Amino acid sequence: MTRKHSIIIGGTKGVGRELAVLLASAGQHVTAVGRNPAEFPLVADGQIEYFTGTAEEPDALLIALRQQIEKRGKLSSLLFLQRYRGNGDSWGGELAVAMTATKTLLEGLVPHFDLTSDRSICIVTSNASSFVARNQTLAYHTSKAALKQMARYYAVKYGPQGIRVNVVAPCAFVKSESAVFYAEQTELQAMYAKITPLGRMGTANEVAKTCAFLCGPDASFITGQEITVDGGLSLMMQDALAREVTGLT
Repeated sequence: MTRKHSIIIGGTKGVGRELAVLLASAGQHVTAVGRNPAEFPLVADGQIEYFTGTAEEPDALLIALRQQIEKRGKLSSLLFLQRYRGNGDSWGGELAVAMTATKTLLEGLVPHFDLTSDRSICIVTSNASSFVARNQTLAYHTSKAALKQMARYYAVKYGPQGIRVNVVAPCAFVKSESAVFYAEQTELQAMYAKITPLGRMGTANEVAKTCAFLCGPDASFITGQEITVDGGLSLMMQDALAREVTGLT
């Protein structure tokens, strides 16, 4: 049987890194795309290969990834976790990296899916696609909301080819790069425990597991959907929550 091959755009840090390890542990070849080199643990059944590339140059990255597919095998899953990290114009940068790059790479790599296996695309956004975060820019909010609709569009467009397209939208979560910071913020941790129905912050690994599920055979009839990974936080009414936190209930 041909070994599955997944490409993760933004696969060297945070959720992307966790996801690369999960998929490789399931026996897949994984191409983890990132701007900076990354170290991955040894995985017994699969193989992770770091691949230098940036979503800020999607046309060049597309050519390089097509060559990578020729070497490592046709696609079973394509995952997008990139975001703009530059210091320039946030509007132009965010839309180019989040939307234009996703469109260019997704449409350019669809012909390279393995027709003999389960085929899936997963886009990680954030709950800023539905809510407003004061610490994020307009471009960030706009791009996240647009990606959700793009996924729905592609789910309809590529459904006849057996390609599923879904979205994962997490809230704030702990990743390896931020674990020390959050561990020191006892008041913030206590607040998250109080306002989140599940009583804690989520982790990058939990977000990655949701992506892995959507890219696996157990999600074979799920497409065009957005799964919110927030421990139930978005279920809470803001006015009631404010009263509860301030002790006015």
